[in-house]
Amino acid sequence: MALTEQQINDRIEIILDRIAEAIIQNTPISPTVVTQNQKTIRNGIISVGRNNSERMILFQQDIKANEEDLQSTNGTDTLRSIVEQIEDINQAEIIVEGVNVFISYKIDGENITTIDLTPLLTQVSTNEDGTQTILNPLNVSQFINIQQKSTSVDTEQANEFLDTDIYELLPDSSDRQEQIDDLFIQIDELLPPPIQDEEWGLDDNGRVNRNSETSEWEGSQDYYLNNSISSAQNNEVNSIEEEDGFITRLEKNTSDKNSLKSIESLRNRLSEYLLDVDEQEVELQDDRLEYQNQSDGYLKFRNLNQGIIIRNTNQEFIDGLNPNTQDYLQTGFTITMWVRFLDKTSTGTLFNFGNPTRAENPFGFKLETYVINGDDFPTQINGNYLSGFGSGTGQDTIGEELTWKQIFQNDGYTGLGYDNNTRPNENFFQDTDTERFIRLVVRDDKLRGSHIGMPFFRQRDGLPEFGYYDNQGEYDHAYGLMSNLKIPSDFNEWYFICATYNPFIQEDESFSDESIYDQFKNNREFWMNHINPNGGSPIVNSNYGQKCKVEIISRSDLLRARGFKG
Repeated sequence: MALTEQQINDRIEIILDRIAEAIIQNTPISPTVVTQNQKTIRNGIISVGRNNSERMILFQQDIKANEEDLQSTNGTDTLRSIVEQIEDINQAEIIVEGVNVFISYKIDGENITTIDLTPLLTQVSTNEDGTQTILNPLNVSQFINIQQKSTSVDTEQANEFLDTDIYELLPDSSDRQEQIDDLFIQIDELLPPPIQDEEWGLDDNGRVNRNSETSEWEGSQDYYLNNSISSAQNNEVNSIEEEDGFITRLEKNTSDKNSLKSIESLRNRLSEYLLDVDEQEVELQDDRLEYQNQSDGYLKFRNLNQGIIIRNTNQEFIDGLNPNTQDYLQTGFTITMWVRFLDKTSTGTLFNFGNPTRAENPFGFKLETYVINGDDFPTQINGNYLSGFGSGTGQDTIGEELTWKQIFQNDGYTGLGYDNNTRPNENFFQDTDTERFIRLVVRDDKLRGSHIGMPFFRQRDGLPEFGYYDNQGEYDHAYGLMSNLKIPSDFNEWYFICATYNPFIQEDESFSDESIYDQFKNNREFWMNHINPNGGSPIVNSNYGQKCKVEIISRSDLLRARGFKG
């Protein structure tokens, strides 16, 4: 098994330690040789060789102290390559013969090899003047010379000049922590009993009873006489004995001896250190204006699929909505409306022209809403479970039928595979068991919808419908119902809906061009026309994606964006 970088460095450190010990123990090394190989900082540069006036550099590790050893070679091997060959580093032996150093270790568990390490450990260059420069210091630079010295003391002279009588070894004052501990012990002993029962005029709500004329606490005087040392010093009638007194509560009741030594004065002093704690939170002032409705009211439809018929009394058809010419397919259109949903179950058409989904002579478009119950099972028209998620077919083989909620809740269902190796995280069925969606359906050369690709499953051509199954790909197209625009479950909120059909969007090309589709099939912003397929940068309108698109904004968010109060 290949050694890690850390393991190699640990081995080198062990070998360098053994080499240094072997050299110092088996070679006559003088203090001069040691200092010649020690390192110091001279002129801001680490240099080899020092004198007694220069500071020695000590390294925490030998591998750092002998970096030159790692850069040297004996012609074929480096120190790193040698340690990588050693099977058992603990059995490697360092041999010193004169000025030469060898390493001996086993190969293949039996054969012993010996390698000369001398060229790796030291290198000296001879100058033109005959002097030598140490290029790679000998591995003794980490040892320190110890000079044994002693000083003779004349005891008679020492006694003449030195005071040898030591009376105290420790100071008489306590340390800071002991002072703090003593302070709190004394405070506990000197503070009077707290005001916490009816004896001192507290009512049932824990508030003090106050005199109607003075607004002072009714028990204040009695408490002063029965607890304060100042009452005794002031010779008050019925006061407590002085030796039994406590710190005076109020500054106005203190005696001359206890001026500014009351609980009140202490509290005021401590307050200077607790300004951040006592500081009251400043409530932000909302200076935004209240929005005033501009219209007198609105037209209310009690149920979906109920409404009014819009017609032009001056001509046969409304401009742009001629069913014979279908000009809207060439020009495009936008539908806007304010909607508030009052329940979790109602479904139907919000706006329609013609019927794009009828079997006979389909044409036109519709804006509709539908609801998916999270506890229902996604099934085909015939009642069988849809192919895909949990069906035992397609991309998943867990063989278990799952509900819409189990499949699309955050993080999905354990064992299911999702497109793009991404699990759902859209907060589906997070706060409710049902989810409401809105979509735009348009009939041109084929049925088109406003569903989009999502990170956890790819965009599919055509129109997803309840019960629709095609057994193509890894899941049936009906699951695409989850990719239409989701409406938050808030019965008190109005939503402004903007549904558009743009005939100039290259929707078919977005599917047919494999280089585009494979790259952006899971990108919702691309199908909302906001990603340039050439480079993938954001753009206002890329002319790629879906021709049908639905967007919403809540009344609260709209007013907030316009600078009004929510």
